[in-house]
Amino acid sequence: MKNICLSSDTVKHIGRVVPDDTELWLTQSGSGCEFRFRGRKLDIILGCDEDSFKEEIPQNKPRIAVRVNGRYRIKKKVSYDCERYPIISSDSVTEADVEIIKLSEAAFSLAYAKVETDEEAVITSAPTRPKRIGFIGDSITCGYGVDDSNTESDFSTETQNAMKSYAWKTAEMLGTECALFSYSGYGIISGWTADGVRNTREVLPLHYEKVCHSYKTANGRDFDEEKWDHSLLPCDIIVVNLGTNDNSFCTVNDGAFDEFEAAYYNFLQTVHRCHPKAFIIASIGIIPISAELMDRIRRAAEKFRDNISPRISAFRFTSQNGDLGFGSNWHPSEDTHEYAAEEFAAYIRSLGII
Repeated sequence: MKNICLSSDTVKHIGRVVPDDTELWLTQSGSGCEFRFRGRKLDIILGCDEDSFKEEIPQNKPRIAVRVNGRYRIKKKVSYDCERYPIISSDSVTEADVEIIKLSEAAFSLAYAKVETDEEAVITSAPTRPKRIGFIGDSITCGYGVDDSNTESDFSTETQNAMKSYAWKTAEMLGTECALFSYSGYGIISGWTADGVRNTREVLPLHYEKVCHSYKTANGRDFDEEKWDHSLLPCDIIVVNLGTNDNSFCTVNDGAFDEFEAAYYNFLQTVHRCHPKAFIIASIGIIPISAELMDRIRRAAEKFRDNISPRISAFRFTSQNGDLGFGSNWHPSEDTHEYAAEEFAAYIRSLGII
């Protein structure tokens, strides 16, 4: 068997990934790679970071999917530093389209993928779609709890599935590439708070220009210390879906909405600097939020339009009401994500930007 280098010359990278020799480190929700295989034998080796392997908390292990010709062959939590899965074993030459996707978010675990084939096998990159949408968000964008219908369940990466999120589904409906940067509980000025005290640990703008923010390291390599090269994932559209967690802080603290609006406007400028050609959609919703928060997002978008660039709009998703069920912790179900993706895809089409 031979090792395949999973560089951008060999496979199509999806989202923020980091090649390291024969390993491809998967960071964000929905990150991974896609390729066409032609050969007799294909093994995929998956592993979690050393920190996650040693940690005994099962809720924090990375969750990975492998699809062959659009059908799942693997969809599981990776608990060890090296797990081998024979994907194709044939006496004759076989062709297949293969995807390796990290379903869970970066904060609590990292994962790597390796590919080994028979000596004569050939791997070529999957074709790249003509447009790319980048999504910046929180647990909703992560697909938090979408694979669990128990509203009382605790957090677990095992029930996260980025491929069932409104973001991934929107990109599929529009025929675009998809790149996610999303963290459960995170906000613009405060992460989720149950008691109204500002949560400064979970503030996303501090991390957007890094490869990723994670409490784990890639077997000693700290991606929190590495700057991300945004030219690797040029986006035609950037969707900012943040504020749901800030809402828990802003609604009970005087002056917080003013602070949120100013910080949101500043973050829009950061996004524009990183993606100067992208159309920005300042969005919010699915989980219900206050009308005041939406008003502040609109005002920030209008200020950006007046002072920076006209290439921006604001969008509010229809709030979930339970008719389509819930995931864990009252998060959107897959049916809710599907509905949200349909309305969002229609909205993007109406803008004439894709």
